Amino acid sequence: MPSYCQDPVASIGKQRAAGSAVEWDVRDVNHPLMGPIKAAVQRRSVVTAAGGSKILSLAFVSCQKSAGKISIELANAAEGDARGGLGPVDLPRLVCNSPRPQGNGALAKSDLAVSWEISTLGDALARGLSPAALRRCVSIDVLQNVALPATSPVRSQKIAMELTPYGRELDAVFTACGETTAFAPEERPAPALPQVARMEPPPKLEPPPRAEPPPKVEPPPRVEASPKSDQGTKSGDAQWEPARTVGKGRTNIRATDSLNSPVVTQLPPGVRILVQETSAEWWKVKSGGRASFSGYIRRDRVVIE
Repeated sequence: MPSYCQDPVASIGKQRAAGSAVEWDVRDVNHPLMGPIKAAVQRRSVVTAAGGSKILSLAFVSCQKSAGKISIELANAAEGDARGGLGPVDLPRLVCNSPRPQGNGALAKSDLAVSWEISTLGDALARGLSPAALRRCVSIDVLQNVALPATSPVRSQKIAMELTPYGRELDAVFTACGETTAFAPEERPAPALPQVARMEPPPKLEPPPRAEPPPKVEPPPRVEASPKSDQGTKSGDAQWEPARTVGKGRTNIRATDSLNSPVVTQLPPGVRILVQETSAEWWKVKSGGRASFSGYIRRDRVVIE
């Protein structure tokens, strides 16, 4: 276990993170492009008012374990249309806030050099970021300018968020990429030493009373099992059924059964897949052809064959 970090950047960064209202969930996910990752997902969207409506924004910070690199993904959607994404008008900016050399507590701002990939839904992804370079920032300003729907009275909306690399949840992502943890291990009290007491002779044990034999229990009447069906369950789990994606629009496959979960892959209409019923809204899904993926799919995006 690496020793915890005590430099001034970490100290100021932890204070900055303690004052942030953003909460994160951290989970291990197998990404189809990056392989095993440790990802931090915002628990609640950042809400921005825009032309009489609201924009919901989320950030995902993850460590690609095989490469030891950090990825940052940004997703935006209009309120009430979580499935539809809002793409950027301009490429997003990541601005590093770092202490000035004078040590007077003031922060200097500088843009981080990143390369963005824009998905068909408008999500922006920056991969291959150095965890050490990001840890030179006590916080990172995420600045976006997203295009609004054609029905909106305004063309675009600027959105600002803050990432805190020294928050406890994001610290787990950075330590997965080889960075030193910023937090000391939980101190545990030393176990109490046993007290030496005068040994008393054990009490004399009386033999237990003779046990009566249990009453004879008649076996229950045999119940004939109903004929098995090829469908349904096997060993308590639903069987995989062949299906297709719906014939309109692209379908998101997500890492967990939540709209806030990272998108594993996108499938075009009519793709053959295998599904397994788990709940009324979300089903498990895996590839039905040569492509290899797995995750969760909304029930209304599935056509059972």
